[in-house]
Amino acid sequence: MKKICRNLFAVLCLMMGTMMMFSCSKSEDTPNEKGNPEAQVKVKEETKSAIISVKNLPAKSEVLLVYADDRGQMLTKGLTDAQGNWQFDADQLVGFEQHLKVMVKENDQNKLIQTLTIPAAKQTLTQQQIENLLMKHTWSSVVYTSRMLIKHKGNLPLDMFIGVAQKQFKFENNGKFVFKVTSPLNFTDNNGSWTLSNQELTINTKIPLGPLSMTHVRINKLTDDELSLLAEISDGLFLISFKAQK
Repeated sequence: MKKICRNLFAVLCLMMGTMMMFSCSKSEDTPNEKGNPEAQVKVKEETKSAIISVKNLPAKSEVLLVYADDRGQMLTKGLTDAQGNWQFDADQLVGFEQHLKVMVKENDQNKLIQTLTIPAAKQTLTQQQIENLLMKHTWSSVVYTSRMLIKHKGNLPLDMFIGVAQKQFKFENNGKFVFKVTSPLNFTDNNGSWTLSNQELTINTKIPLGPLSMTHVRINKLTDDELSLLAEISDGLFLISFKAQK
């Protein structure tokens, strides 16, 4: 009887050991449900746009796109879907290669996933086409699509200038530039100047706080209805949108 019990105990131990080995082997062989977080960019040159895709994150993770510069500003943010994926359509910018940090918020800290590059778009308008279209209209700012890409140095409130003040640009003959602010105050400078060289603008004018110079101003978009300028001001970089007054 004792011998039978010993044999039965040995069989039970053997069975349990086999089951544990199988369980461990199974867990080792089973891959993780998600791999490491990944980000990629796909450029569509025909539409001057790029699709940024992020995957392999927990559901409802907060993803941020931030310009990769010491003073770089956030382009956008959003939440991943139930599968841990997120996608954003970005615009290419004429003459400016965008380096973007893809980050995820974890425990109130921003963790870098990857840095992506959106190539610069090419200017398709000639110098003469740019001049003709610029001088054709008075251009009124569209503040909700204007933004700061890289924060400027100094104390000028350029974020207010770009994103709050309603303003008008008028490019006249012989390099004369007229600048107006219509809200939140009224201000006009009739003595500004503009030049166009190698399809880039230089604009000198005055704002209520003093002289203002915009350099290496790239014509990001210019049609009979819309104008978008990528301007360097005080070592900062700004995208300023306008619509034509007709």
